[in-house]
Amino acid sequence: MGISPLFCCFNNQQPKCLAGTGIAASLLAFAFLIWGVTDLEYKRTGVKAIYIIAFIFVILILLAFIALLIFLIMPKSGSYKKIMNLGRIICLAILVLTCIAFIFLLVAWIILLVDYGKLNSFLKDARNGEIDEDEDYEQYEWAEDVSITTDAKIAGHEWGALIVPGIVGLIALILDGLIANYLYKVFMDNFNSAPEFPVTTINNQNTVGVTLPNMNKPGLFPNNNGPVPPMGNNFNNNV
Repeated sequence: MGISPLFCCFNNQQPKCLAGTGIAASLLAFAFLIWGVTDLEYKRTGVKAIYIIAFIFVILILLAFIALLIFLIMPKSGSYKKIMNLGRIICLAILVLTCIAFIFLLVAWIILLVDYGKLNSFLKDARNGEIDEDEDYEQYEWAEDVSITTDAKIAGHEWGALIVPGIVGLIALILDGLIANYLYKVFMDNFNSAPEFPVTTINNQNTVGVTLPNMNKPGLFPNNNGPVPPMGNNFNNNV
């Protein structure tokens, strides 16, 4: 039935509006994470992999919320209970995806902050002439891939691509999880309260009524119509 303490301000809200809010939050996270995927430089290949996985999960969550909105605006029909049950399953899938994506994005974001912080310290030492290229070769090599200004500082758009998408993505994933938790209750309640639609059967056997004339039935009495056809021994003979 959903975790009631996490309903927050979503309680008694229109399910369609909540599904639309989930779509908007997912679109916002999708837009900003594209910035992070395309503009950031990754020192570690594994960090880039989990960042991209989190980005893919955000896309799947967006598609799932679109499906939920379609289910909520569909009219009730004979398959209504099946649709509500499918919506409940999709809500569970969104909850799983948001948890995994949140963990992946948080881990990748923290590691990126640490790496960029170390690079910033390295550049600061470089400006002061306090670096040893042999000892800091790894930092020196990675600095060639990051956007560095003429005064040996990390470019502002690099910091923006690091900080803003991470914050927006994490907040959007939390919001998506809370909405999915509440919509799970909505779909479950709709499933339990859905009426049983009767199955209409069509009888293809057409019965045609045929009225038979009052036929003569020899040997049965009374017979008002006389024998049909007249038999030879029934003719009147003159005396």
